[in-house]
Amino acid sequence: MNKLMKFSIAVVLLAAAVAVYQPHVFTVKYMHDVAAKYPAFVSFFRWLHGVKGSSSKPDPANLKDGSPTTDPTRVFTKEELAKYKGEDGSDIYIALMGRVFDVTRGRDFYGPGGGYAFFSGVDGSRAFVTGDFKPEGLIDDISGLGSQDYIGLRDWLDFYMKDYAYIGKLEGKFFNANGEPTEYYFQVQEWLKGASNFKEEEDLFKEKFPMCNVDYKPEEGSRVWCSNKSGGVKRDWVGVPRSLYSADSKNIRCACVQEADLNDSLLKEYPDCPKDASSCMLPK
Repeated sequence: MNKLMKFSIAVVLLAAAVAVYQPHVFTVKYMHDVAAKYPAFVSFFRWLHGVKGSSSKPDPANLKDGSPTTDPTRVFTKEELAKYKGEDGSDIYIALMGRVFDVTRGRDFYGPGGGYAFFSGVDGSRAFVTGDFKPEGLIDDISGLGSQDYIGLRDWLDFYMKDYAYIGKLEGKFFNANGEPTEYYFQVQEWLKGASNFKEEEDLFKEKFPMCNVDYKPEEGSRVWCSNKSGGVKRDWVGVPRSLYSADSKNIRCACVQEADLNDSLLKEYPDCPKDASSCMLPK
């Protein structure tokens, strides 16, 4: 039996076990919570929806600042948008950061009784990344979010722009009654730009200090070690394990470090571990 076959069987068995002991994992709402916190899961939702894409397919590169390439002229009021919830077989529209999308093709998800019905007829932008689907959480105010949240919103916008029809704008925080960008719209562009820059810096930092491998045995405790592929970073060096502190010292993780970077002030040696060891036992 080859490795691929073994892996496939393992995945099926794991899914079966989860379905029996944790059935809530397979609910649409739960999976949206996961995607909200981990933007990489957006592609999974594209497959889950079974959408084939719409006639509007802008280059994803043009969405990095949150600005769509097409510009429909229709402007909705909140009262008008609220009429499109799929009731009695009507069309279904949602809004994301002031853009209105026709999601009627996804009626099973966005229509009455669907797992995403709470998004229909409103701009619930904030809930896309907070996972708060109560009425007070389904709002268009996205101020005060973290960088990863803004990256998540940008990815959700990319998803809807590519897979559903972008049909208009919503009068409110992002656009005025004439469909023109508001001051808030431009402020959001700055937040998105800052988040993208932060992510680039964060990615470079992770490449410089990739996470260690970790192993735990009840009788021995935890062991951290370095290899030329750890923390999702493949490289031509191994490094030695060190405690890596954040600038505010609130977060600590194990990092694999090259000799040239060992004097960084954010790094500390593990007690009772040789300085040049590629593996360290952690204190119990």
